[in-house]
Amino acid sequence: MKKEILKLLKKIEKEEKVKILFAIESGSRAWKWESEDSDYDVRGVFVQDYLKFTDIKNQVDRSVGDLDVSLWDLKKFFKLIVKSNPSTWEWLSSDIVYTDNPARKKLAKIFENNFNKYALKKHYASMARQNFEKYIKSRKKANLKKYVYVLRSIACVLWIEKYRTPPPKSYKKVIKMLPKEIRDFFEKVVKDKKESEDLTGKRNKKADEFISSCIKKDFKKEEGSFDLDELNKLFKSIAR
Repeated sequence: MKKEILKLLKKIEKEEKVKILFAIESGSRAWKWESEDSDYDVRGVFVQDYLKFTDIKNQVDRSVGDLDVSLWDLKKFFKLIVKSNPSTWEWLSSDIVYTDNPARKKLAKIFENNFNKYALKKHYASMARQNFEKYIKSRKKANLKKYVYVLRSIACVLWIEKYRTPPPKSYKKVIKMLPKEIRDFFEKVVKDKKESEDLTGKRNKKADEFISSCIKKDFKKEEGSFDLDELNKLFKSIAR
């Protein structure tokens, strides 16, 4: 599959007139809970000709078969890093890499050292809330695989609160932050999900109660900011 992904990325570069800096796997395959019919969620960052004012792209998306590709412009990516956006951390920390650039490791280190803990917790909590209310709370029968996305996001919040670092990619590590009964339910859903993406069933009352209590929680505001001069210098070194 990697060969097909690289072929598609080369095609995108040619057609869109961009240069892809790095491309990684995100989502279920990166978290090691994919099923046989899971899509490949390829995410990455590109640079383009910044000396022109026409045809500037913020994002390039392609969907071909089971390949779902979404690429962000470097400027957009940097702006989201400054906001401690979780997607930037997920991409920077992914260990399934299709094409890479030394800048990714530099940015990962910068993120680790400067991210705003309050902002990152709020982002993960918001993701949990949105998925819970859309796919679980409003339905008699739930999209069970959404439980793992919701609970992972909550576990990420708890990880940040305890360890003061961005959450690890491995779901096995991060779900240790959850109560044992909730962890057991999480692992059961992952096991069932690996057999099929189409997974609906009865809602779990204990998990619903735990999720509801977590997403209502208020967070204490904390300091944490990036050195914009440092990022500007890095941006210029990459973009030229």
